[in-house]
Parts: sequence; structure tokens; C-alpha cells
Amino acid sequence: MRRKITIRILNRQFPVAAESPEKERQIREAAEKVDEKYYEYMKMFPDRSTDEILSFVALNGFIEAAELQEAEKRRLAEEGMLEAELKGYLENSDKI
Repeated sequence: MRRKITIRILNRQFPVAAESPEKERQIREAAEKVDEKYYEYMKMFPDRSTDEILSFVALNGFIEAAELQEAEKRRLAEEGMLEAELKGYLENSDKI
């Protein structure tokens, strides 16, 4: 169920399509985070332009996404190792 919604970022409205209520919630939360990060950076760098600050916000978001992807890769690798260890253990316990 695709639904058109309107979000606000820095007091500007943007029409967006949300595929589900869960996706709508995610979009709205993301818009709020953009605002929060913008004002956080604005306090730290008051002499920077809006475009520069929004670039920092975007960069920060992509860095966080990359870190999460790396953490997920590590988690999957650890899961695979544990699964192999468990399989080996179970195979050896059958021989006893």
C-alpha cells in the first residue's frame, strides 16, 4: 500500500511515498534525525553554510551506514564460525 506523505526537513516540506506504515515511521524518524544533526553541527560550526552543514550530515549518515555494514559482516562471519564449530562438536559427539 503505497501512500504519499509529507515530511519536514529544516522547515521545508517534501512529498515522499511510503510503502508501508513501518516505512513511513522510518522516513519520519530519518527526517527528524536530519534536523537534529543539522542543528548539532550548526552549533559546532556556526560559520558554515547550510549546504556545508547538510554535507556533514550526509557524510555522517553514510559513515554510520558503512560501520553498520561492517559490523553485520563481522557478525555473519562469527555466526558462520560458531555454526561450523557446533557442527563439528555434534559430529564428534555422535562418535562417542
